[in-house]
This record gives sequence, C-alpha cells and structure tokens, in this order.
Amino acid sequence: MAIPVLLTVFAGLTLAFPVDGKPEANPIAAPVEVVEARVAADRLDVFDRPGEAGYIVVELKRGDRLRVRWKVAAPTGWLAVEPPSTVVCWIEERAVERPDDAGPADHVAVGARTRVRAAEAMVRSGNPGARLPGPPCLTLPRGAPVLLVDRPPLAFGGGGRRWLAIAPPADLSFFAPADGIGWDRPTSSPAAPPAEVRAAYQAPEDPGTATDPELRRIDGVLQAIVTGRPVESWELTDVRAEYQTLLKARPELQDALKSRLDRVSQYERAAKAAKRIIAIVSRSRRRDQEVAKVERKMAASAQETQRLFDAVGFVQPSSRMINGRKVYALIGREGAAVAYLDIPPGLDPEPLLAHRVGVRGQTRFNADLRTRVIAVSDLENLEPRR
Repeated sequence: MAIPVLLTVFAGLTLAFPVDGKPEANPIAAPVEVVEARVAADRLDVFDRPGEAGYIVVELKRGDRLRVRWKVAAPTGWLAVEPPSTVVCWIEERAVERPDDAGPADHVAVGARTRVRAAEAMVRSGNPGARLPGPPCLTLPRGAPVLLVDRPPLAFGGGGRRWLAIAPPADLSFFAPADGIGWDRPTSSPAAPPAEVRAAYQAPEDPGTATDPELRRIDGVLQAIVTGRPVESWELTDVRAEYQTLLKARPELQDALKSRLDRVSQYERAAKAAKRIIAIVSRSRRRDQEVAKVERKMAASAQETQRLFDAVGFVQPSSRMINGRKVYALIGREGAAVAYLDIPPGLDPEPLLAHRVGVRGQTRFNADLRTRVIAVSDLENLEPRR
C-alpha cells in the first residue's frame, strides 16, 4: 500500500540543463499551464530529466494523479510534470543556515524553513527507496528558501558530510513518458498551479479511521516507521500488538483492523526479504574487497621494482609538529611509523590518506621524534585504480 505524502514546496525556481552537464542556479520562471492527468500504465517511472538515462525519482502506479506542465519544453515522447507528492531532494547540511527552531545540535527539525547560506548550494535528486542521494539536479543561490522534510539525514561524500531531505522547489520539473499518461480533460483548459501545498503524512481513509482517535494514533506510528526508516530496520511487533488489542476492545472496527494487520504482515515480509538481500550483498562486497586488496598488493609490489623512492608506506595524519607545521606519519608493513613527512604547501596529501604511496624527498634524522623526517618533494599513489 503506497502511503501518500504531501510536501511544502516553494515557487520561484526552474530546472536548467547547461551544455557541460552541471546544474546551475535557476532563474525566476513565469507561471506555466498545468493540466490534470492520471497514470494510464501499470507502472510509470518519473525521472529527474527527460530520457531513460535520467535518475528515477519515484515509481507511480495506474490511477495515481499528477499534473503536467503543458508548455514546458521536453523531447518528443516526454512530458514535464510537477514534483509528485512523495519526491524529495537532498542538500548538504553545511550549505544551509541552521533553523532557529532546530533544537539540539544533532537534531534536524522536520518542517523547519531555512535558507541557503553558501554562495550556491548543490541539490541532488532523491528516490524514496534509495539509501544515498542521487545525481545533482540543480543549484540554489544564496538566500534561496529551503524546507526540511521528514527523512533521516544521509552520510555521503566523506569527511562527515551529511545531506538533508528537502522539498523540491515548486518550479522544478520532473519528466515522464507521455505514453503512460492519460488525460482527465482537454489540454486546452489548463489549471493554474498552487503556490504552496502544506506538508503532512496522510493516512488512507479506511472505515473507522475518521472517528476513532486510537486507530488514527496507531496508523500514525505505522506510517512513521515505514516512511522514516530503511526497510530492513522496520520493527512492527509493537504496532501489530496494538492493532490486536484494539480489535478485542472494538469489534465494530474488525474490517478496518484486519486490513491493517494484513498490511503489517506484508511490511514484515518485505523487511525480512530486505535483510536477506543486504546480508548477501555484504558478503559479496567483503569478497570483492579481499580480492581487490590482493590485487593492489601485487600491483604495488610490481611498481616498486620499477621505481625508486626514498620511502614507501601508508600516509596517516599525526599530532606531531615540526617548526609549527603538522607532519604526517608514514606507516610501514609492520604497522609502525617508519618516517614522518614534512609536506610543503601546494602538495595536498588528503586524497592519499590511508593509501600506499611512494615518497621522494630529502631525508634527515630528527632527535625529538627519534626517527627520520622526509622533506617531501613528491608523493605517488602506488595503489592501482580500479
């Protein structure tokens, strides 16, 4: 059962695809003609750009509603549509201001309005079932309004970077194949798009839902679990027990509660299947990593016979200082520091951290560190690219 989600969206930005493929800040757009439509195919994929090579942001089913932007340019066979209600985008946390009502430092306030504080902020496409942000789809300028929505932040990109789920800008168009869309009324009678839609999760209208507050409360708990957590982490034992308790107390709600218990069973089967899949993928990745590790060692050994370095090892940060400058440790095969690297400005070691490198430079013994220090002139990565 698909749970509908409404998200607040802001008017004022449109999507642009520049020649070099990178997203750009988007200009204010004039209102466009919008036509009410419905999904006529059994399944309709909606993309962040026209063409099968685009990123799928949501999968719709037959009968789902959508709004076509009739005069927005799109290739033959494709139509531009307003952001479907379940679509989110992702923005880097440090690119936006912290809302006044955000609460504790490690808390993300759902529904908080904030603004872009960077000169420009990259926005990535999102998919409700994905565990990582999608590709870049646009950039927002400094001061652009942003609305956070109810999704856990995602870690992506290294360095502790976190991405926050946001409502897509109202003028951001998505794209769907035209042959999967049916029309409610003639395209010559467009309707004006709403300036704003309020954000809230809405429960389906099953019998008893509108009149029984306890049933509505349990429905809300179920929705929070299945929309706010990865599938493999769904734990629905308590929800099932609450539905069963209410069934004993309110037999007149039997039909509504039985349908909900069936739905819980479906979710539990999906969670169990997701756990199995993740376990299989994890084992496969570990095997791939082991094979890759052996291949890197063999390639590095072959390279060492062809190149002459002053030292070879793994680069790691250290707390040691020389003349007020931070030095890096060079770790040998036994896991101990064989030297410290005095790296000059302009030579960035960060991309080589935890990599096996060859070092060229002038070597001297440092009495304070009780080991040699290399004034680095060159660092070379000895791990082959895969």
